[in-house]
Amino acid sequence: MQTTRAADVEWGEVSGHRSGGIEFKRLLQGTPGSPDNFELSIVRTAGDYFTPRHRHNFDQVRLCLEGAMNYAPGKDLKAGTIGYFPEGTFYGPQSDTCKSVVLVLQMGGSAGYGFMSYQQLTAGYEKLADLGQFDGGVFTRSTTDGRVVRKDGYEAIWEHINGRAVEYPPPRYEEPIVIHPEGFGWLATRDPGFELKHMATFGERAVNIGEIRATRGSRHKVDRHRAPELLFVESGAIRDVTSGQMLETHSAFRVDPADTGRELEVVEDCVLFFVQLPKFDTKSAAAAA
Repeated sequence: MQTTRAADVEWGEVSGHRSGGIEFKRLLQGTPGSPDNFELSIVRTAGDYFTPRHRHNFDQVRLCLEGAMNYAPGKDLKAGTIGYFPEGTFYGPQSDTCKSVVLVLQMGGSAGYGFMSYQQLTAGYEKLADLGQFDGGVFTRSTTDGRVVRKDGYEAIWEHINGRAVEYPPPRYEEPIVIHPEGFGWLATRDPGFELKHMATFGERAVNIGEIRATRGSRHKVDRHRAPELLFVESGAIRDVTSGQMLETHSAFRVDPADTGRELEVVEDCVLFFVQLPKFDTKSAAAAA
């Protein structure tokens, strides 16, 4: 079971293809090159972060922990709310006017286009910064025949890293979806002391989003998962009985099918946010590669 405590991770930069102050605590990472590669981070913005209107060839989920993060004119993701930014769907421009702390998950979506790793993103930015200029989230360079080429910063890096034009899946949703967790009810589970709040399932590969809450002293034995699940401790603390590791507030862990049978104990009343990644079988993963 892959685990990370936010307190053990330093803030740092990831690329510079967008504008404004933004720092990352990188918590968990997937497998680069796989269709379900992902990056889970706590992101801190300085109140001046900006991106032009754009779309992704991957899925993104945001949980706002503090402040508010703008994602389109007149639309903010406020503390306690969750945003689902589907692959292929345009949003923005994003223009922050206040500071925020947000849990951000970027992951390969159901269409199978995968997700470019942060290492690739940083390397591509550093290379392109020598060939042109990033400004306002857009990359601009002059060609050998005197033309000026402008392209979205992320898109320019993706094409440089992959050596081909970026492709986007057809949009499944008209715009990003904002989820208000307080509007959902808790349901009892078969484990005493544990309750589930299922908030959404997206796409044909069933990306599941929700929360779990549990009372002190409760125990849970990990069931067999159909796909990897990422969990983030919003409040409280739990202990991995198998390893003895404590996972306090803002810790994150990944549960895989191979973790079946591991036992978790609730040390302090807790709330966990979870996202289950899309399920790719061998055939669909090979087709997406």
